[in-house]
This record gives sequence, structure tokens and C-alpha cells, in this order.
Amino acid sequence: MPSSNWGSLFVAPLVAVTLLASCAPSAPQDERHAALSSALTAADRLAACEQDPRVVSGLVTREICAGADIFFRETFEGNGRTCGSCHPVENNFTIDIPFIDALLDINPFDPLFVYEEDSALTDLETYELKTLGLIRENIDGFDDLDGKYVMRGVPHTLSLATTIAPDPAQEGEGMPLERTGWSGDGAPGSGSLRDFLTGAVTQHLPKDLSREPGVSFRLPTEQELDLTLAYQLSLGRTNELDLTRVKLTDPAANDGRLAFLDPQRGRCNVCHSNAGANHLDTGRNRNLDTGARKAPGTNNSPGAFDGGFGGAGLPAPNIDVLGRNILDGYGDGTFNTPPIIEAVDTPPFFHSNAFGNTIEGAISFYTGPQFKQSPAARELEARFGTPIQFPNADIDKMGRFLRVLSAAFNLDLAKQRLQAARELARRFHDTRDDVQERLMELAEVEIDDALEVLHVSGGAPLHPVSQYRLQQAKTEIAAALSAAGWSARESRISIALLRVQNARDEFGSNITYRLGQGNLMY
Repeated sequence: MPSSNWGSLFVAPLVAVTLLASCAPSAPQDERHAALSSALTAADRLAACEQDPRVVSGLVTREICAGADIFFRETFEGNGRTCGSCHPVENNFTIDIPFIDALLDINPFDPLFVYEEDSALTDLETYELKTLGLIRENIDGFDDLDGKYVMRGVPHTLSLATTIAPDPAQEGEGMPLERTGWSGDGAPGSGSLRDFLTGAVTQHLPKDLSREPGVSFRLPTEQELDLTLAYQLSLGRTNELDLTRVKLTDPAANDGRLAFLDPQRGRCNVCHSNAGANHLDTGRNRNLDTGARKAPGTNNSPGAFDGGFGGAGLPAPNIDVLGRNILDGYGDGTFNTPPIIEAVDTPPFFHSNAFGNTIEGAISFYTGPQFKQSPAARELEARFGTPIQFPNADIDKMGRFLRVLSAAFNLDLAKQRLQAARELARRFHDTRDDVQERLMELAEVEIDDALEVLHVSGGAPLHPVSQYRLQQAKTEIAAALSAAGWSARESRISIALLRVQNARDEFGSNITYRLGQGNLMY
């Protein structure tokens, strides 16, 4: 249909799903969008999404579109935060210190910092939010707000469709239906990802710490739970790789792949099969005690030490978290296994943000005392007959290998968004060009992430030709964003796509990701 026929259609009800170009609008804008969002029902969002150009063109379903609007805009009549407050699309759906520092510069009154402005929410967070990027979690219940909480990093929400199925060995009565959050028991109710939203609203969005539904916030409706679930399951990739078929052109990276797979070298593939989150034996997610709970500097808050999974309902501490012969935490010491492909680009690492800002630092953890003395290490030793050990050279090689997988994922996300922007330009011309522009901006974010991931300190440069081509792609995106009309914009996007693909082709073969539609929403 010619673009001229769409002008009147796209000026129907103002819906936040296609509006914001920034995660940190000014305070008045934020208030207007919060008020608008709170007035919208799920039916309103579905109806409006039928007019979204991404839905009209078949790039995104209306359910995923509406779920994204809930995720990024709905405050549930709470303190002004949304799911996107801690899971911003511009920062790989997580928060870290650089993001927090930048947000403080742009908008110090962002709802993320509401606990500093509202006396009723003083204890919603602690100082570690700004110093370590850790949020306060009452993962084991709200019965003791002052003493029964832990501090955790914000897990990204990418590729959840591949990570949440629980290992059959850890299923059964009283076990969560799905693995969510750092300890695998982050959701209330059945423990499903669908129920996670209810827990997140209760934990992070209340207007006061009584957390009384209907007073401190409103609970999500059944339809909102369904729509948000559909959106979350459509984020990131929806498939796993086969690392035995992957071949990398960088020799050190390819040797890192072999070390990753080799049970006498890295042994990584047992717990992170194909660099994902699932165990080699079952293809499902398994909670493990790797000793990360003993990390120094992660237990400074007055709350309980983090005992991982299974502490809910316990009247008193039941686990010696730090190995001091003192019961000082709640749980069984195990934590959820995250996917490594996405982890490279979402430092710092582990549930406590305690192991540095490079993937090499995270790999080094497995040669250190916390892991070597852990139950997970003993399981591997019993399986293979020797303790885990690998030289520093393998740390660097496996780091290069994982960097290439991560950069390929970044570039596929960039391509998906550029292709969508080009399709919308071709079909709708300059109608709703703000959507095209935002997709280009988010594509550039992924290119920047790929460039950062490909930058290694020491050793041979990692794919310098690809890095040069990605800089060229950024130049084309800048030209597309300043183009006077759709035709010039479409031409520049096409060139940028070619540059990104040429850069991606340098990495190797069989690095094939299947991406979800939710990556086109913001």
C-alpha cells in the first residue's frame, strides 16, 4: 500500500511503544509517559499495536509489540519504575556502573533512583546500586526487610527462551517451574517466567515498603502477564549453536573453541553446553554451587549473605556461605547457569558483579580457590579423574573464542534492526520515520558493543579488518540518520548492512543465530 495512505492511520492514539528515543527522558516527559502508560489497558495496547509499522509490515506480532510496551512503559501505579528501568534496551537489558553514571548525568531524577527522593522508599535500595551496580533483593521473602535481603547484579533478559527449562534432575514438588533470576528461584507462585513480572513489580516498583497490592502498586492482569511473557521470550536468540561445527578464522580463537570443548582443558562445555546456559547431559538449565558465593567484597551489606537457591520460608539462616563454620545465609549455595555468549557483552560477571569487566577475568575464576574448592569442581573432578586446570594461554584463547561468538551476536542484532529500518523506509517512506531512526540508533549500539568486544588488550588484534568495516558502517548509519528523505536513508542503510555483513563474514562459519522479533522493540 502506498505510504500516503498511512498518514491518518499512524496519528491514532498516542502509544508509548513507538515514541521514546531515549531511555532517560527529562522528568516532565517521564511523568507524562508514566501517566499515559498507567491509563492504558492491555486491550488499548493491542489495538494501538495494530497500527505500529513493525506490526503492519509483519516484522513483529501485535502481542510482542504490546508486551514490549508493558515492559518499557508500564509503572503498575507504583513508584515510576518500569521493567525497562533495570533492563534498558540500550545497555543489553542490564545496568552497570557506566550506565548508572551516564544516567545520573542525563537525568538524576530517573525512577531508578527514586529511593533517594522518596522517604517512604529509603530502604528500597542501598548505596551498592551506585557503587557496584547491585540491587536489593528480598529473594527469600519480605518477613525481615532489614536482615533478610541480598545484593545482586541485574541479569540481562536476552535469549531467555534458551535458558529457563530446568534440568530434570532438579525438578519435582516445590521446585520452580522455570529457572529465573540468579538463583533460579526468582519468580513467585509457580516459579515461571510468566510469574516473574509479579515478583518484580512487588520487589522493585512499590510506592512504599508495605508492598500491599492495590496500595503500593497494582498487580499485573492475566493478559499483561501473557503479553509480557511473549515479549520476553522473543528477545535475543532462540536457538543454540553447535560448537563442533563452528570454525573460526582467527587461529587462537579457534584453538580457544577446542579448549572450551576439551574435557581435559577447559571443560566449559559440560555446564555451558555450546556456550549457552544448559548442561551437556540434559540440554537443560542446572543450578550449581561454583563457590562464587564466597567472592570477597560481595557481602558488605547488613542483609544476609547470599546463599543462592531455596531460602524462601526458612525461619533462620541454614547455610555457611563463607566457610567460617557460621550459618550466615539462606539457601543451598547453588546459582543459575547463565549463557556465556551474552555474558561477554554484559559484564561485570556472576550474581555479585565481583569478577571483573573482561571475559578473561571471568574465565580465570575457574582456576582460583573459590571454584577449586566448590562442589561443582568436585563433580568435574569425579567425572574426569583430575582437577580442572588450564594455563593462562588457554584463558586468552577461550576469551578470544567467546569474544567472536559475542561479536557475531551483536552484529546479527544490528543487521536485524537495519533490515527492519530499511523495510520500513521502503514500505512507508517518511511516515513514522522516528521508528526507522530509533532502529538505526539501536543497531549502532550493537556495532559499538561488537567493537568493544573485539578489542583485546595484549596479543594479536582480533579481526582488525572487521573493526575497520564496522567503523565504515557507523559512518553510513550517521548519514542515514541525517538523510533528508526516505530514499537517501534507505540507500545509506543498505550500504551499512553490506559493511556489517562483510565484517561478520570474517569471523568464520556456522555461527548461526536465530533471532526473536522482540529485538525490534524498544
